[in-house]
Amino acid sequence: MRTIVDTVPTALLVIVVLGIVLGVVLLGVWAVRRFVPSTRDGFDAEVSSQMMGVVASLFGLLLAFVVVIEFQTFSSAGDNVQSEADGLGAIVRDSYAFGPAGNQIRTAIGDYVHLVVDDEWPLMREGQESAAAGEGLDDVFAAMQAYQPVSTSEVAFYDDSVVHLNSVLEARSNRLDSSGSNDLPALIAAVILVGAVVILGYATLVGSKSSAFHAIGAGAIAVVVGFALVVLVALQFPFSGGLAIDSQPFREGALAPFFSK
Repeated sequence: MRTIVDTVPTALLVIVVLGIVLGVVLLGVWAVRRFVPSTRDGFDAEVSSQMMGVVASLFGLLLAFVVVIEFQTFSSAGDNVQSEADGLGAIVRDSYAFGPAGNQIRTAIGDYVHLVVDDEWPLMREGQESAAAGEGLDDVFAAMQAYQPVSTSEVAFYDDSVVHLNSVLEARSNRLDSSGSNDLPALIAAVILVGAVVILGYATLVGSKSSAFHAIGAGAIAVVVGFALVVLVALQFPFSGGLAIDSQPFREGALAPFFSK
């Protein structure tokens, strides 16, 4: 699924999925009205529409619940990226209090952010991480450990840098977790797919005296369900596809000079 999201533009994916779902539903409406004549008379339409309302409400609540959870996970991935970049930026600012010794720390950070942006970001689209970037972060730790603060001011800025460095490590770990496998649990995915089939099938079978009203009603439901499913799939992979989170935070603020050379 990740490959499809990553290779097919989101707009095209929406069009294709909506086209397929809408085409199947409208074909179903045509077949039902042709081979089940009683549907053209709107048989039991009042009872059927009420039952459909119940089924649609239950399915809508489930789908909305899952989409909200996936969106929160997607937003959390973006927050991790921002937190990691902010932590590195704070260390860069603190390092100027270390005099010439701060150059080594800034050099290590510059090398790391380049590895993240240039090497690791493309790999995350495939759910992978960069070993070189991991080693780059180790070099930042080594540079920090090699420095020995002397004055009270240096000690204060060094302590602050250590706190930020630990937050960077945590944010990086969370970022890589987010880029990994975020597939829905098989049971949840099965419930959503079955629910989609049931609601679309019900919309197809519930007849109406007006063929246009029958087709428009079923088609509208097909569009909503199809679009929601595409959004749900796209949100599962925060660093892949057209909705992918960008690496811009690593090129802004105190980190911007590393990319201006």
